Amino acid sequence: MRTQVTLAALVAALGLVAGAGGCGQNKVSECNALIEVINKGVQSIEKGTKGGTEGGSSELKSMADAMDKVAADASQVKLTTPELQKFSSEYQAMAKDVAKAARDLATAADANDAEKSNTAQAAIEKAIKQEDPLVDNINKFCQAP
Repeated sequence: MRTQVTLAALVAALGLVAGAGGCGQNKVSECNALIEVINKGVQSIEKGTKGGTEGGSSELKSMADAMDKVAADASQVKLTTPELQKFSSEYQAMAKDVAKAARDLATAADANDAEKSNTAQAAIEKAIKQEDPLVDNINKFCQAP
């Protein structure tokens, strides 16, 4: 249940990226390409979490797969702007951290291992805390002239 709340915060924060734009054709197209990948990842997470209020290990595994996919897709976006390259790399690392922690939490839940569950939950929360500043930085950069 705590994972649901954390996931909801991630999904809500990622949605803020949708309105980004900017000046300079290259910058605009690169911003749009990166934002599109992130938003598709959000949609994938939302589709994977439409079950009930109880997430369970299968939902955590779906979230992990979606986060791994958004990281892989973001790595394929051709970015020439150094700032966007940095933001993309940071976002990919955050997404991979969330995916790993979600898988660890699913494994711990399946094994009924409370200690490992707590450790994995803390890792998910730590990784997700990185997301808001990343989204803010992408938005600021993409909206700046």
